[in-house]
Formats: sequence, structure tokens, C-alpha cells
Amino acid sequence: MNNIGLLIKMARIQQNMKQVSLAKGICSTSYLSKIENNQTIPSEDVLQLLLERLDLDYEDLSTEQELKFLSELYSLYREAIIERNKSEILERLTTYNKRNFLFVDESNFFTYNLYLFRLYLITEADNETVKNLMNALEQMQEKFNDRQKFIFNNNCGLYLYLLNDYKVALNHFEIALESVTNFHLDEWELADFYHAISMAYLSNNHLLNTIEYSTKSLNYYKDNLIFARAIDCYIVTGVAQMMTSKFKSAEECFLLTKKLAKDIRLNKYEGIITQNLGALYSLQGNCDKAIEYFIESLDYWHDTDGELITIYSIVKEYSKKENIEKVIEWCDKGLASIEENSSEKHKSFFYHFSIYKVIKEMDLNSEQLILSAIQHFESVKDYRYANKYSILLGNIYSENRKYKNSALIYQKAVFYQFQLKSINSLEEL
Repeated sequence: MNNIGLLIKMARIQQNMKQVSLAKGICSTSYLSKIENNQTIPSEDVLQLLLERLDLDYEDLSTEQELKFLSELYSLYREAIIERNKSEILERLTTYNKRNFLFVDESNFFTYNLYLFRLYLITEADNETVKNLMNALEQMQEKFNDRQKFIFNNNCGLYLYLLNDYKVALNHFEIALESVTNFHLDEWELADFYHAISMAYLSNNHLLNTIEYSTKSLNYYKDNLIFARAIDCYIVTGVAQMMTSKFKSAEECFLLTKKLAKDIRLNKYEGIITQNLGALYSLQGNCDKAIEYFIESLDYWHDTDGELITIYSIVKEYSKKENIEKVIEWCDKGLASIEENSSEKHKSFFYHFSIYKVIKEMDLNSEQLILSAIQHFESVKDYRYANKYSILLGNIYSENRKYKNSALIYQKAVFYQFQLKSINSLEEL
């Protein structure tokens, strides 16, 4: 039972409980700290009181059971990362996530929880569960071996990426990248990591790095006929090429990907591929062709998120053409979709559609709407749109001779631009 302290520490942190709260009336805080750090084995009475306060049950594993158990979990971990079959993985994950295991080897305890961390991300477990597990592991990471540190930083990068905290996510990925030559990683693990870091580079506008690591990942998936993951890589590469104005290369990439998805009947990708073809023509100033692709992509989406992205893209194209009637028509479609499938994650699109619906007639009466939008986009760290709507509001202030307000909001726009470009000071310009 030498590792019972790790189990207690993990449960305490996941329950957001301070040591003083857990120890109160049972033992001293310093004694609890020694228990949690495996510096002493608690008496049976103290142990039972701590377990009762944490409402914690556990199962003992022998060394043989431990190794078999971890081998089975590793297979699930590998399958989940490569296949991404969320519903099946979620069903099998229930074997593990409602139970607590006491490992003989503390290193196996860390590996078990690091695998769970990634599986929670894949199955989209609730944010609080993932955050609490990450916080608990963070407080134990000084005991991790090199491979465990890699998995931890990769998982943290993925978690923060999903929260749109792209800069900090990339920091974690780059820490993981520094260590990949220090220990053995299977090829599939490297391919998965290279794809993850390529997405982080893309979100931070490091486009050459995006293409480099996406290509490394793609090579493995192509060679091993893992087509769905290969398509993921093609899409990332195509977007990076598009953003570096390599329009012909990007189009070839997207059309190849579209054909591949159709040939192997991976219909779920057709929406995002066609959406990106629309974005490609939009960047080249061909609004009509962009709208054609965007409208086609609506036929493929089977989820509200994708549908709203495409509707917003259509709104922007009609706005460029100054076709106000069509802008309002598509804004209404977007707002109706949000009302039908109400979710907090659709709040960004609510602001987009609400603003564009009146964008050509905006005056000071729109001030509160735009301020609320700016606050929202700043809170979710979407600095692109916080910057965009700050400029819009600054222009309205300026047109209405509210020059002080205009100067202040333009100053915020500069701040958001710095955040977008990961700039910390003027000297970096």
C-alpha cells in the first residue's frame, strides 16, 4: 500500500480540496503531506477517515494484474487516437473512469492517469473533469519520466487548443517537441503529435512550421493507409498553403482531399473540405465562386457548428458584394439555427449574425451590442474578432465625433492585434 498517498492526493486535488480541509480533525497537515508524497504509510484509522472524507474506494492490483491492466488501457489509448471512434471509446472507457486503482508501481499510476487524460479529451468529457485531472497531474509531474512528461505536455497542449488558448497550447507542444529524441515513441504516436503541433502552429500563424509537421504526419498516415487521419493532415496543409497565398497548391490539395473522401466514403469530411474551397476563392476575391462552394458545403454538414461556420462565411461574402437583402436573409437563417439548437458555444455566431444584420445602418444605438461582442470574444480568447469589432466600434465613435472613446477602443484593437501575433512589446515589430 505504499502508493495510497498518490491516490489520496489525486482525489483531493480533483475535488478542489485543500490539504488543511482534508486533514482537519484527522491528522496534521504536515503528516498528510508526508502521506501524499509516499514518505510515510498512514495508520489504518487515519487512512479510513481520509478515505471516508474523500468518499474514495479503491481496488488493489497485483504486479501481474497491473501490467495486464495497463496493456489493455494502452490498446484502447492507441485505438482511440488512431481511429477516433468516439462512441465506442466512450462505452469502453466506463470500465476505467468510475473506478480507482491502487498501483504497486507509482510510475504505472502516472501512466494510467495520463492515458485517461487523453481519452477524456477524445471523448469530450466535461471541462471540469479534464481540468481537475490536469491540475492533479501538474502537481505530480516532477516525478514523471521523460515519456510521461511528453504525454502530459501533449495532452495539455490539446486541452488548451480546444479552449482557444493557442499561444499557451503551442508552448506545451514545443516543450514536448524538445523531448521526442530522449526516449522511444512509436511511429503512430509521433504522427499524432506532429499533427497536433501543426494545428497549433497554424493557429499561431507559423505557417512554414505548420506545413513541415503536417507533412511529417501525413507521410505516416498515407504509408499505413489510415485515410481519415491523412485527410486531417491534407486539410491543415491546404489551409497553410492558402494562408501563404499558394492558391494553386491549396486548391490542388483540397480537390485531392475531396476526391479521397468521396472515394472511401468518408462523407463527414466533405463539409469542411468544401468550406475551405469556398474560403480559398474568397481570399482571391471571387465572391460568387466562394458562395457557390459555401452553399454546396451546407449539403454535407450534419452538425450545427459546421452549418453556422458556413452561414457566417456566406454572410461575409454577400456583405462584400453589398447585397444587404442577402446579408439579412442569411443572418436570419443563422439566428434561427442557433435558436433551434441553443448552446453556449454558439454565442460567438449570435454576435456575428446580430452585428452583420445591422452593419450597414450602425450608429451609436449599436454601441452596447458591439461592446458585448468584444467582451465575449476577449473572454474566449478569440482575439481576431475582438480586434475586428473593436475597429468597427472605433469607426462608429469617430464618425459620431466621440474621439476620446474612439482612441480608447482603437488602443484595445492594437492590444488584440498584439495578442494575435504573439507580440509582447513594440521592439518585436
